[in-house]
Amino acid sequence: MNELKERAGIAMNARAQFADAVPDRQVTLGALATVDELGNILWHMKYGQDLRHRALHRASLLLAMRIAEGSRFKRGKLSGIAKMRDAQRPEHERRSDQPALLVRFAETAILEWLSDQCSKCRGRGMLGGGGRISKRVDCAKCAPVREAIDVRLRFCHWPIADRSLCDACLGKGFVVETPFAEVPHLCNHCNGSGKEPVNVGRRAIALGISLEVYRRRWESRFVWLHAVLEKVDAQTGEEFRSGLGLR
Repeated sequence: MNELKERAGIAMNARAQFADAVPDRQVTLGALATVDELGNILWHMKYGQDLRHRALHRASLLLAMRIAEGSRFKRGKLSGIAKMRDAQRPEHERRSDQPALLVRFAETAILEWLSDQCSKCRGRGMLGGGGRISKRVDCAKCAPVREAIDVRLRFCHWPIADRSLCDACLGKGFVVETPFAEVPHLCNHCNGSGKEPVNVGRRAIALGISLEVYRRRWESRFVWLHAVLEKVDAQTGEEFRSGLGLR
């Protein structure tokens, strides 16, 4: 499946260096056009790097429609939230924002699904273990002497002859250090999972609700919606494979 996603991503990205080298690029794009519209847009955004706001908005609308048609979200609960939010608005601005709430819910989940890799370890789950890097640092032994000579040169018209060389840097003024590489260890940001941790506050702000309401009603819904996105991703892969004539 990963090979198919890589093939589709290269074919969709017109700026990719090897886009024309993909076997039957038009066939690949044609097979991708036969899949479900939501899966098509999601694959274009995640694997084709098509991060335009128009695509995100369209995907959010399609996913919100699926949420509204599902049985997990009861109309009564969402209507109660809408009435509560309407009561806080001025009378001339009161309106039910149930559709907007579902769209924000879908958009937040899609953005998390697109950038699911840990921002610190880039999905590796580990930090450290890289090669040793050489770097130049000022020689600590002769740095005070060089600073004193620089001060004297500001008020002297004749060069200062100093034939004695520093035995640490041999007159270069710097030494080359090759520190040991960082010991490999688990990423403390994702605890080794490679996934970006959930930002509860960001979710609550995106939905326009309090943390208490989020933990009571929306935390499990986000888990459910992420499972829906993974299911859509898997179904799109199967449809794409079928469109290519592969088994």
